[in-house]
Amino acid sequence: MTLGYNIAGSGPTKVLWAHSWLAGHKAYDCMLPFLDTERFTWVFPDFRGYGRSRELTGDFSIPEMGRDLIHVADNLGWDEFHLVGHSMGGQAAQWVSGQPAARERLSSLALLCAVPSRAFPLDADGSKLFEAATDSLDARATVISAVTGGRLGTGFVRYVNELSRKTVDPATMRAYLRTWTQDDVSGEVQGYEGPVLVLTGQYDAVLTTAAAEEQIVPQYTDVRSLVLDGAAHLAPMETPARTVAVIADHFLKEVETTSS
Repeated sequence: MTLGYNIAGSGPTKVLWAHSWLAGHKAYDCMLPFLDTERFTWVFPDFRGYGRSRELTGDFSIPEMGRDLIHVADNLGWDEFHLVGHSMGGQAAQWVSGQPAARERLSSLALLCAVPSRAFPLDADGSKLFEAATDSLDARATVISAVTGGRLGTGFVRYVNELSRKTVDPATMRAYLRTWTQDDVSGEVQGYEGPVLVLTGQYDAVLTTAAAEEQIVPQYTDVRSLVLDGAAHLAPMETPARTVAVIADHFLKEVETTSS
């Protein structure tokens, strides 16, 4: 069974997005007005238990997430594609890049505020807060404010919280929380030699630039690290136009290099 997904555009450059823990593909709606739909086809799947895939069950593991992403590309008939992984989805995207059959099809990779492949264990206070956030919208609001540096006001927090509530149920959030905080798949992230862009948010105090450069960048040979000015952890909603522009530029450079 294939994940549910949304499609924007019909261009020749194919891009698959892997979403974060807080919400499914609807978290990318803020970016839609800024997408180049003539040169790109953008596909936004929902992982199992989220949005259009809400009825799909599974073990909610990183390998399952990765296999499901590959299956979406198969279903679309894509022999080659680019992949974006945001936060939790970034851990799954790293796993995909390490799979021999997948990396032959992966034109390039963008990791946006990504969870490292070795997972991201939380300290005692963080674990308590994030666990509470699976059931309590008040605790979830605290998480949303924390990962965006408390900079964007109550309206933004309320918007993301309501989006999250509509997207995913508490049981699914608990399952994926265990996954991205505990599942170490770093041993399966080897051998990808294509271009990789590692993006971090200027104000992201959790998955920082230092953490990415220590834990993600060394996995790849053709890799560039860039800080998104004005963003924290939820860049697609905080700075949607800039996020789209930087990622599209990365993918188009790879297309131009391949064509020349």
